[in-house]
Amino acid sequence: MSILGLGLTVLRKHIGLTVAMALAVGIPVMSFLALQAYQSGLRARFNVPYNDFLVVQLSGSFGEFYGSRLPASLQNELLAAGASKAIPEIHTITGTTQQDAILLRGIPLEDYERIETFKMLAGRPLQVGDPARLVMLGMRLAEEHGVLPGDTIAIRGRDFNVVGIFESQTYAGNEAWISLQDAQTLLGWGSDVSVYLIPAGETLQTGDTLPGGVLVVQQGDSGATLIAEWEPFFSLLYIVAAALGLAAAISLASILWRLAWLQRRELAILRSLGFGQASLTAYILTQGASITLLGTLLGWLGALAMGALTQIETAGISIQAALDARAVLSVLAFAAAITLAGSIVPIGWLTRFNLSALLRAE
Repeated sequence: MSILGLGLTVLRKHIGLTVAMALAVGIPVMSFLALQAYQSGLRARFNVPYNDFLVVQLSGSFGEFYGSRLPASLQNELLAAGASKAIPEIHTITGTTQQDAILLRGIPLEDYERIETFKMLAGRPLQVGDPARLVMLGMRLAEEHGVLPGDTIAIRGRDFNVVGIFESQTYAGNEAWISLQDAQTLLGWGSDVSVYLIPAGETLQTGDTLPGGVLVVQQGDSGATLIAEWEPFFSLLYIVAAALGLAAAISLASILWRLAWLQRRELAILRSLGFGQASLTAYILTQGASITLLGTLLGWLGALAMGALTQIETAGISIQAALDARAVLSVLAFAAAITLAGSIVPIGWLTRFNLSALLRAE
């Protein structure tokens, strides 16, 4: 244990250098952890498995978000094709800028509670027989606009009265829900809708096509497609984080080598007393792991602060940081890689250097 204690004592003796190196390690760790957290948040919100319904939408569109418009006559065609029911919905993005963009969902008041699982946080849900211009807001959307039940919110230039705020574990927490009739009137769509939801396991199956460029997909596929579109962006940032990690490992190797050189006489004495190469390896790894551990803690705090203060927003869709077991294990593996990469060179130098000969020379 004495050689390990020596390693820690040397770090305490050079506390300024130790903290500076920990900060250098903490920056790539913070970057990597923040990327993991945002990617986990993206998957948690948009990669949601649905098994009860299929979505009938315009081919090539993000029907569960925007870009699909279907005629009312398609409902009868779906029923004739073997669907036991065809539930219409409207999904679109309203607003003229990214800042005022709102994910809008027009829902059939008699069916919507069977389609999406949600929990009311305040107010009440929409009900059959409600007057026009009433809206339910997802929790995250309500927080962004700072509204409560009884307040009003402008959607496409029209004021809607907020009757309730709900929580959902999916991207629905970013949506504003109004009646299907209100959505058709607001958009000027007449009787058109965005999608039809049909029960899974019946005649129509995922991948079936219908006349007019209409496609049957699994509910949730739009979210999975959105995740796939974000992957190149995350991959690029991971390359940047890896480059920062490599730079930190090179700096760590330089610092550990310098500290070992400054302690070469003490190490030579310990070597002459019977401490072998394994002990010298443990000495370097103790210092490297200690610096990386401190850097990881600093990076962790930085990533948590970043996640709490910022969120990625685009066209009414927000992505919040969310740590899960996969993210934690990944960042620990990343930190371990920095430790090993930064320690291997000074370990190789130290185990090959004839410290006994150096002691005799001094």
